[in-house]
Amino acid sequence: MYFNSGIDSRQMMRHKTITLCPTTYELSKKMPNFSQWVRDQVLKHGRTNNMHKESRIMFHRECGNDVPADWKQFTDGTYAWFGYCDECNTDVVWRPRQ
Repeated sequence: MYFNSGIDSRQMMRHKTITLCPTTYELSKKMPNFSQWVRDQVLKHGRTNNMHKESRIMFHRECGNDVPADWKQFTDGTYAWFGYCDECNTDVVWRPRQ
């Protein structure tokens, strides 16, 4: 399963060097697309640790507007959906139920 941000990921690729021991180096050489496997593992890690979620449209109860929201980490270490309502001119936060 690949992350779909709506942007062609090939245009956004960045280089990152990793260090492998001799055993993992030999194993990686046998993999058909090691780089894709690494990208998949990083995205999987981000999803399981609440570090990444795709943007979505959230309903703003005060005005009934649909507001684009992103999953953000706050300074206290918690995560929530965060958006800006153009109609109300205010930041809106949707925190998940605990």
